[in-house]
Amino acid sequence: RAREQAAARAAEAAGIGPAVRHTEPDVMVVDFVEGSRALTEADLHAAGQEGPQCSLLRSVAATLRRLHEIPVPKEMEAFLAEIGSVGWGGPHLEKWLRYAEEERYSRLPLLSGLRELIEQLNLAAGPMGPNKFCHFDLLADNLVLKNDSILLVDFEYAAPGQPLMDLAVLAMGCSLTAVEERALLSAYLAVDASEAELRRFQALRVLAALRETFWGVTAELSKSSALSMEEAVSYTDMNF
Repeated sequence: RAREQAAARAAEAAGIGPAVRHTEPDVMVVDFVEGSRALTEADLHAAGQEGPQCSLLRSVAATLRRLHEIPVPKEMEAFLAEIGSVGWGGPHLEKWLRYAEEERYSRLPLLSGLRELIEQLNLAAGPMGPNKFCHFDLLADNLVLKNDSILLVDFEYAAPGQPLMDLAVLAMGCSLTAVEERALLSAYLAVDASEAELRRFQALRVLAALRETFWGVTAELSKSSALSMEEAVSYTDMNF
């Protein structure tokens, strides 16, 4: 949990996370954000339909840009060093894929040809830039609206990575339509996303789906998740 705690403290210092009041191994206490509410997928669909000038979408984009500007804490850098070289999908995809390979996962035909597919997706996504502070778990309810600002919570999967993967995880997790996805990307870039950028983003969205699938595979194999075995199998099947 040291990586999660360091990430939460960095987000607090940057003004985009709630105050961290206490930490110890496996324990972290953060402020309850009074007068706030978690976003819903419906909020993001509506904002995406309104377009990149939507005030909510602009607030989300501003918070994500700020997140990606935060210096990466050493605890996050250490995690990436442990995993080694990774592509656009980030360190957790590589970690979970290796685990599935080591355990010879075979309930679903996921592993056959997967390394080749991931390489093709990395090529389609284009050259990577420097790694930045990424959240990597941007479900709608991890974005908290207070007044006109967005705070981020739940930094369990925070890691160094490529900023656009955060947007891909959000778009995939909320099942944004092509129109809504374009609006999200344009709001983040602060210019209209080009057709080339949108094509590259499609590759990232597939990588985000693979990442989510292998989270389920890891839960299924390790039997250490909060999910029951039945829930883990169902989650993997849904993403597959």
